[in-house]
Amino acid sequence: MGKKEGGVRTRITAGELEEVALFATLSAAQREHVAREASVESIAPGGLYFSERAASTGFHVLLSGRVKLFKVAEDGKEQIIYIFGPGEPFCLCSVFSDGKHPANLAALESSRVLVLAPRQFERLSKEDPALLLVLLQVMSRRLKEAMEMIDALSLKQIPSRIAAYFLTHARGESVRLGVTHREFAKIIGVTPETLSRTLTKMAKMGLIEQRDGEIRMLDRQLLEGCRDGTCA
Repeated sequence: MGKKEGGVRTRITAGELEEVALFATLSAAQREHVAREASVESIAPGGLYFSERAASTGFHVLLSGRVKLFKVAEDGKEQIIYIFGPGEPFCLCSVFSDGKHPANLAALESSRVLVLAPRQFERLSKEDPALLLVLLQVMSRRLKEAMEMIDALSLKQIPSRIAAYFLTHARGESVRLGVTHREFAKIIGVTPETLSRTLTKMAKMGLIEQRDGEIRMLDRQLLEGCRDGTCA
């Protein structure tokens, strides 16, 4: 596994940066500065961007598409750790540590990534410390979600894992998965067949409704009970 397979570099404009939440609070001059210093890399669907065997440096923000952070076991089984969507920073360890990655990262669909060298990112952070506060909030949220995933994968039964994921990622009363059924099974740590059977069972129990890649939570209270281990 290597680093940045098939990446194509382009540039970005200050106007495009204004549409990215992370940079929206910066001044026009600061966005111009970022646009001059940053590059944009494209990843084809399925393309490997980073591996845990390769070191890299830089601040990365996903501009479009979707990428997955994952580990591969000795037997070849893949466990997805996190899925990043547009506007999210990732590989933060490459900015704040030695640049070595604890996992692999690949594109689920055609994706574009903004890359800012560590020196430029450090200078930008000094000019606008609010950027670091935003990153701290992001890292805190991800740490909480990581702890919840560890708890779910190691201690909970499959319906409880699924309920925990839905409740964590819900926007209102629904969850848009944004990934294939097979990829979602890798997140939960089960086979696609087991996932299908469990989702069908949860739908029959009146917990959820499945529709075109979206999960609607029909009874949040029952789903919370399922998450806590009271699924029938």
